[in-house]
Amino acid sequence: MVKAPESAPRVYWTAFIGLFFDYYDLYLFVYLEKVLAREFALSTTQSGWLQFTGLAGVGVGALVFGYLADRLGRGRMMLAVFGVYAAGIAGLSLAWSHESLLVFRLLASLSLGAEWGISHTYLAERVSGERRYRFSALLQFSILGGLLAALMSRYALPVVGWRWLFAASIVPVVALSALRWRALSGEISPMSRASSLPQAIQVNWRPFLLCLGLASLTIASGTMNVFYAKELPQSPVYTVLFWANVAPGMLLGAGVVQRWGVARALMLYAGGLLALSTICWLGVSTRSGLAFALVLPLLNGIPFGLMGAWFNEVFTGYRTMLSGAAYNLGRIFGGFAPVLITGLGLQEGGRYFLFSALLGLGVLGLSGVIAAVRRT
Repeated sequence: MVKAPESAPRVYWTAFIGLFFDYYDLYLFVYLEKVLAREFALSTTQSGWLQFTGLAGVGVGALVFGYLADRLGRGRMMLAVFGVYAAGIAGLSLAWSHESLLVFRLLASLSLGAEWGISHTYLAERVSGERRYRFSALLQFSILGGLLAALMSRYALPVVGWRWLFAASIVPVVALSALRWRALSGEISPMSRASSLPQAIQVNWRPFLLCLGLASLTIASGTMNVFYAKELPQSPVYTVLFWANVAPGMLLGAGVVQRWGVARALMLYAGGLLALSTICWLGVSTRSGLAFALVLPLLNGIPFGLMGAWFNEVFTGYRTMLSGAAYNLGRIFGGFAPVLITGLGLQEGGRYFLFSALLGLGVLGLSGVIAAVRRT
């Protein structure tokens, strides 16, 4: 029989610590893209493969480790994923060639893909329904690992170099692994196996496509804003505001879900995104661009805060694998948003905001589908 942790805060911190440092290294790669290209004399194609490897790794990690977590137990896999993470980061800090950088980048990305699904399912199984969305939203505060990456690349990179930025995260990971081991020492029994994998896929393919669509659209919004914001003033104040603004959005989304449901929370997000895009499109200027970059994280916090809990409600079997795969495959699709914007020439003349408005329309359509499904 599975031994549950003592309290919801203990469950939360057990799940949070892994996600925080995974997000740190994920976004550290974004900020160090040009540095690594110079260090290893990478061509544009090689840099592209490095970024693609990171995206592909999160999808594969979600599928493989999510499946193992559903079969062998979430707690056991949380410990295994930390080991994979530490090995990948250690390798990155010692990388000697483009090929070694690719291999260790893939290894580190596997852990991030695994961590999201396992952590959210682990939390959803141990926190009661009335508090689940709030704690799930709080768990997404781990994305502030991106803020740490931004500050480290700005202030520590010139002093210690890029290798130590990766290596430095190994120390807290090892220490936190010991804490995680204590918290999960009783989690050694396999989880229940209500159905076979083919049966689970047959039953859950429709909600999977719905979750994948939601993740793709909302993560595309978050991804393009990270790249867009790099062109804005890079002062510490703006950097902190950019990352911290997502937090109240997460809590707002959790509150709306508890009061009115997921569909209305997503309608609120879609309406806000449409309004923000329209206002900035009509008043194209540096000031409107700055407002867009700072307000969009607040809106994005709404879907980011509710996806973890909601994905675990809609799937009837293999929830770790299916929820993690939907989110992380959505991360892959959403990660191509900046490429799509550039390819379509939407980065000039305010048309950038047309793209974000289209994302809002897509989410609005999905929220209507969710509302219809709930009614039937």
